[in-house]
Amino acid sequence: MAFPNFSISTYAIAGVVFVLVYLLRRAALPQPIPGIPYHKKSAKSIFGDVPSLLRHQARRPEVFDWMTAQARELNSPVYQLFVKPFGRPKVIVLDHREGHDIMHCRSKEFDRSELFADVFSGAAPNHHIVLPTNAQFRAQRKLLLDTMSPHFLNNVAAKHLYKQALNLLELWRVKSRLSGGHAFAVDADINEMAHDAIWAVAFGSEVNTIRSQLELLATDPAVQEPASIEEAIKLPKATLPAEYEAVMVMSDSIEFSLRSPWPRPAHWLYRQTPTYKRANALKENLVQRHLEDAQRRLLKATSREDMIDCACDHMILRERQAAEREGRAPQYDTPIVRDELIGYLVAGHDTTSTTIMWGTKFLADNPSAQSKLRAALHDAYPEAHANGTLPSMQAIIKTDVPYLDAAMEEISRKANTGPGQYRKTTTDVDVLGYTIPKDTDVFLMANGPGFVEANPFEGHIREEQRSKTSREAKGRIPDWDETDISAFKPERWLKNGVFDPLAGPTSPFGAGVRGCFGRKLAMLEMRIMFTLIFWSFDLPQLSKGLSGYGAVDKLTHKPLQCFARPIDLLGKKEDSTTA
Repeated sequence: MAFPNFSISTYAIAGVVFVLVYLLRRAALPQPIPGIPYHKKSAKSIFGDVPSLLRHQARRPEVFDWMTAQARELNSPVYQLFVKPFGRPKVIVLDHREGHDIMHCRSKEFDRSELFADVFSGAAPNHHIVLPTNAQFRAQRKLLLDTMSPHFLNNVAAKHLYKQALNLLELWRVKSRLSGGHAFAVDADINEMAHDAIWAVAFGSEVNTIRSQLELLATDPAVQEPASIEEAIKLPKATLPAEYEAVMVMSDSIEFSLRSPWPRPAHWLYRQTPTYKRANALKENLVQRHLEDAQRRLLKATSREDMIDCACDHMILRERQAAEREGRAPQYDTPIVRDELIGYLVAGHDTTSTTIMWGTKFLADNPSAQSKLRAALHDAYPEAHANGTLPSMQAIIKTDVPYLDAAMEEISRKANTGPGQYRKTTTDVDVLGYTIPKDTDVFLMANGPGFVEANPFEGHIREEQRSKTSREAKGRIPDWDETDISAFKPERWLKNGVFDPLAGPTSPFGAGVRGCFGRKLAMLEMRIMFTLIFWSFDLPQLSKGLSGYGAVDKLTHKPLQCFARPIDLLGKKEDSTTA
């Protein structure tokens, strides 16, 4: 049998190729950080921990519960994951004290993660979220900073939020009449209401997503009732306004990049699609139109601050004032201004709507808590209760209702809308006795031990392993009682009837300089929404088939099921309100 007669050069080339492949594979293999626990099997594969994650997602479309589970498997509150070939390990921290300390007291050692730039730079490359914490970041946040002031929230934002909430109440009354006692899906309703609300706050105009639904249902469309009262009914869906769809495409594009190991290339591919191009063109046109309208109204000699009707107006007036102080020409329409407005719209819509979805589920499944909330609201607004009308917008803003505050905080704790916070080390740091190198992404989990479930790692951590500031803060935020930590219990936030925001660990909005910019607006919207929903409706507990707690992790941690069977407690649409 004859064998091929290869030349020396052929063997040399083959040897070089073999070495290159070997070196490439070595480079692609995870490079564990010394001393930090990890799965040994994962370190031997170029795919790292990804196969384990994919097996988990084949059973349920969640990511963050899997991340929490790895800590239990490794029996450590600090561990590392390998989720990107050629990429650095990600370090996961599951300790509420240390996480709070990192966000509040160690901002010079931990900055925003590169993940934010990777995920958001395609859709909003000039938004402050993609910037490190520097002078430019601080300057850009000031563009909309006053929209979180009490004056703007109470006098501008609240009226828009209240009006859109009334639209949702009307929609649910119509749907309840058509549903014949069946439950119906409410996740899209809540999502669309939140979009209409933040749109109005941002631009002062109506996009009328909910009104589109009402117009369709007003025609009394044919509806097929399920055979069993335990089944949900499917109601007709209107064609939604193009403005709404454009914002949803922007949001979907961010989610698309978030799910990819390589977010920037993934978003570039998404931007090439005709759908994205149409949505982006519409979005640019809309923002330009609203900026021009604000300039026409507010740049007159007779313009006053009390003419501000939205965030866009605020930016125009503040830019004029800043330009006058600094002796420069004003810049009213720039890529930064546009991206800040779009970020305000997308972020303000998705997180709040998700939390409200979870809130309707928790309170429906906990009728005692729902009854206590309604009783507390009736006590807070006795005149409206006596007259059978809704509390006014001003009454909701001004009245202290401790049980409502407690319910909102408990909903936020249990919802895990944002299951954690990402940071990146700016230098070599020590966390709970482990050394984490510079430029390492660190995820501070808020969806597991110490937050919503018993903490198996409490005995693993010696006090001397904690940072100085963490040791000094011991006891400032007490641990939850682990006997009922997993339960939905608003009372845990009340001390002698007074709401205590520091009753125990929670982190729905992060903390420190990189904490959620829109926290105050989100809390105001939830205050108005939960007050009006549970004043107007009883949401009875549904069958297990309609009240599951599975979730999907996208931009937020969304419930897979969100059904309701609203029972009208007022018996009519409320246009008039009293205190």
